[in-house]
Amino acid sequence: MKFHYKHIAAGLTAAVMAGLSVQAAAADIQERRVKFSYPVSRTNPVGMATEKFIELVGQKTNGKIKVTGYADAQLGNEIQAMSSAQGGIIEMTVVSTAGAANNVKELGIFDLPFLFQSVEEADAVIDGPVGKELLNKFAAKNLVGLCYWDYGFRQVSNSKHPINKVEDFQGLKLRVLQNRIYIDTFKALGANPLPLPYPETYTALETKAIDGQESAYLVTKSSGYQEIQKYMTETNHVFLPAVVMASKRFWDRLSKDERAVIQQSCDESVTYFRQVSRDQEKKVVGELSAAGMSMNKIDPAEKQRMVQATAAVTEKYKTELGAELVDRTVATINQTRK
Repeated sequence: MKFHYKHIAAGLTAAVMAGLSVQAAAADIQERRVKFSYPVSRTNPVGMATEKFIELVGQKTNGKIKVTGYADAQLGNEIQAMSSAQGGIIEMTVVSTAGAANNVKELGIFDLPFLFQSVEEADAVIDGPVGKELLNKFAAKNLVGLCYWDYGFRQVSNSKHPINKVEDFQGLKLRVLQNRIYIDTFKALGANPLPLPYPETYTALETKAIDGQESAYLVTKSSGYQEIQKYMTETNHVFLPAVVMASKRFWDRLSKDERAVIQQSCDESVTYFRQVSRDQEKKVVGELSAAGMSMNKIDPAEKQRMVQATAAVTEKYKTELGAELVDRTVATINQTRK
């Protein structure tokens, strides 16, 4: 009888597996090639999450949908890649909310200076109704917002001196994102902000055309800025999410099953992304210091002076972004702080 039961069990397993195979085969999935552009290196968590997304799509489609990642802005900087996706030239890209705000202006809420104090607060906004609502706005721009990764909190590096107080920003030529709120924020702090595409930043720093830049610790490291910048200051002035998006032309050609696979893969990649990025964040300050950078944090009282110096920037953009949206965002942050 024992032998008989084993055969029944084996038969049931075979039947289940056959059922799954039929189910997979029955899914409306065609052979497709997808170009995925991203602006940073493969070693940055955004690059690693892109590879994870590629792996997940491959697994879920038995290799039928083959996604190829193009690192280091090979297919253009963020703005160019987003435009290419709108035109259907490439299928997918990931764009910081600061860059994507050129299409969905309400994403500018994430650019407001000193809005977030922790990653938990940012995650609460991104994962909640505000984050989902903003993704839905891409449809009107020939794009499909799928999920969020992020570049973490942004810091300031420069080749002149440590930044300990507001006055230390005075006259510093700093590369900032090509974004009005960033420009106004650093003007309010007394710096001379220069909006440059990311791929041009290293050369501008190396040739001393600019004094410094602002980006996340991990972007600083993966970009090699520690080789040419002496001083690194933890300002945490902005937390920068990034939107993984698809070309609507590409999306409209996909079957329901294909869309489901891409959306699920994006959603699953978020968990992986947050794990690797936040693990790396814990180590990166030590790594930049070991590479020769002089690291410093800002005294809380001086930080408060910076918040006050930039408060008018938030007020200026609140109406443009939508006072109700800003208030809901702040309410979510305050709820997280309780």
